[in-house]
Amino acid sequence: MTLAPPAPGADADPDGAPESRAPRTATQTTPRRTRSAARTAPVEPLPIPTPRGPVSAALIAVLTGRVGAPPIVSSFDAQVERAIIASPDILTDDDLQLALLCFGALDAGGLGRVDARWAADPLLLAVRENLEVALEESLRQEVHLPSARLARGALATGDDVADAVAATLDGIIDDADAARPYCYLAQHATAAQLREHLVARSIRSVLVDADQRVVADDATAAAGLLARLGDQRLQTQRGCYVDVVDVRVLTAVNTTAMLARHDRLRGLFYGLRTTTGSVETSIETAVVAALGRLGKPLLQSDAARGAGAGRARIAAGLVEAEPALLDDVLLGAAIGVAVERWITEHEVVRWKVGRSALRDCDAIGRDEVLRADRAAEAPLVDDRPITLPVERTGGIRR
Repeated sequence: MTLAPPAPGADADPDGAPESRAPRTATQTTPRRTRSAARTAPVEPLPIPTPRGPVSAALIAVLTGRVGAPPIVSSFDAQVERAIIASPDILTDDDLQLALLCFGALDAGGLGRVDARWAADPLLLAVRENLEVALEESLRQEVHLPSARLARGALATGDDVADAVAATLDGIIDDADAARPYCYLAQHATAAQLREHLVARSIRSVLVDADQRVVADDATAAAGLLARLGDQRLQTQRGCYVDVVDVRVLTAVNTTAMLARHDRLRGLFYGLRTTTGSVETSIETAVVAALGRLGKPLLQSDAARGAGAGRARIAAGLVEAEPALLDDVLLGAAIGVAVERWITEHEVVRWKVGRSALRDCDAIGRDEVLRADRAAEAPLVDDRPITLPVERTGGIRR
């Protein structure tokens, strides 16, 4: 295996990204280059997380090694390919999702004390590409394409395509709101359960916020809520809770980062932004209601009230300009619904049987608030492992 930084003076594209060689199994893509204005303040690096398996352990070993030194891990690329093939479900694979999160952190503010030159290593770029291809394929298989009859009819007749696409996207959002698994937060969640939800949401934009290629309004009000709740005594440092959150949270973060990174996936990205913005607003509404019920009233932010406004129109305009992207825009919207639902339903299933939705790991014991919450849990009557039941209806996990 060869792991080395790009040679000085290596050819680069106009945006400064070095050329990479992708493996045969990967689909060549064009990185998304819609960078916003330069950061006004430096972004603190993401703390190096605790590995969740052999792939993430090997990746962290490589990244914390010295650039240009003999390889610490032999045949890392082959190890990752074998892990992808052997994984029963990459969407819930802790090891592979954490590896993807580390890759994303490399170009979104940095990772711990890792040398930034690793982000341009050709072999690591190829490994990341393989992981992203596997994630994309799994999402396309798991989430079915919503009905596009109205939009296709408008395209065929030349009617107002933007109106038809926006109406279809609004229907996907309405279906998501009808399920409303997050209503448990508003009506039943305890203070400890609400803290768990805020912990999970605090890292949802850990890559999106820092990544200059994603517009600022993708930073939802979840992190702001956490910062405003001083009496909750929760930490607000970037990525401090990565070790404790469920894998579904990592999958949501990685999905957004992957779709934002590649121009060929722009249809999926704009569709996903349409639904996640609306679901985020509904979830913050539930959190604010829960705080009021628990005697900690908080006004909902203006950012949350307007989070989803206009996004359906933007996505519809993309389809009007590029009709070939219709399916991807609608599928992206369905993916946005799905990843949000998987997270919230995992929480609700665990909470209803008196269990924590966070991972049982050493990081819990090192956090004063989470340790106290865990100690206060009622003794388990049935300590058998809890798994999230999966019913595939329209391709979305329920």
